[in-house]
Amino acid sequence: MPPNNSEEQENQISYIEAEITKASDGSFVAIASTNSVDRHGEIVDNNGWELKAFKKNPVILWAHDHLEPAIGVSKKTWVEGTGKKAKLMIQPLLHDVTEKARAIKQLVEMGVINSLSVGFKPLESPDGVTFTKNELLEVSMVNVPANADAMMMAYKSLKTSGIKDKTMKELGIPIEVIDKVAALEEDIAELRSEVTELKASTTPEVSKDAVKKRLSMLKIIARASDKLLEGEKKNLPKTNRISLVKVVKQATEQIIVEDVKKVR
Repeated sequence: MPPNNSEEQENQISYIEAEITKASDGSFVAIASTNSVDRHGEIVDNNGWELKAFKKNPVILWAHDHLEPAIGVSKKTWVEGTGKKAKLMIQPLLHDVTEKARAIKQLVEMGVINSLSVGFKPLESPDGVTFTKNELLEVSMVNVPANADAMMMAYKSLKTSGIKDKTMKELGIPIEVIDKVAALEEDIAELRSEVTELKASTTPEVSKDAVKKRLSMLKIIARASDKLLEGEKKNLPKTNRISLVKVVKQATEQIIVEDVKKVR
C-alpha cells in the first residue's frame, strides 16, 4: 500500500526477498530486487533507490533482528543497469566473531541458507502498486529452509563444528526432531546388525527362557514402532518417520521369525 501522511504509513517497512551467490573473495553477491512483479502484485522500481543512509552503516542482520549484533556488512551496495533492467545489488561479507554469526556463515557457505530479505521504506507510489522511490533500511539473512534434508545437513555440520544447541534453535533448526531421527537411525543400524548375526548363527544351544525374553523385548519394540507411526506426525518429518519406522518394523519382525524357529 502507498504511504500517506499518517504516522503508521510514514513508518511503513516493506520487505523483498533476494537470492545469493558466492563470489571469489568469499563474499556473496545478491540481486536484492528487480523490476518484476512480486508475489503481492507490486513492483519496486529500482531506478528510485535511496542508498545514502544505508551506505553509512551497511550492516547485515539476522532475520531483521535489530537487538542482535550484526552478522556482517555489505561491502558494496549499488544499482546495476537502468530502466527496466535496473536491479539493486548488494555484496554481504559475513564475520565469524560470534557463535551465531559463525553458524550462519557456515550455513551460507554450505548452501543451506541461500536468501536475503531487504527492508525498505516506500517513499512514493503514484498508483499504489508501483513503488517509484524507496529508502533502503536494512538487509537480513533469512531462515534455514524447511526442507528436512537441508535441516539434517545443517544440524550435523554445526554440531561437528561445536555450535551449541541453543544457537541452532535460534536459527530455526528443530534439533529435538533431528535428535529423534538420529536415534532411530542408530536403532536401525543395531537391529540390522542383530538380524545379520542371527541369520549367520547355526548354534542351537539357546534356552527357551532366554528366547522368550528376547521375543518379549522385540514385540515391545514392534509396538513402539506402531505408536511412532501413529503418534509422531507433528514431531518427525513425514518421509523420515515412515521410512525409518518401516525399517525398524521389518528388522524386528525378522528377528522374531528367526527366534521362533529356534524355539521350535
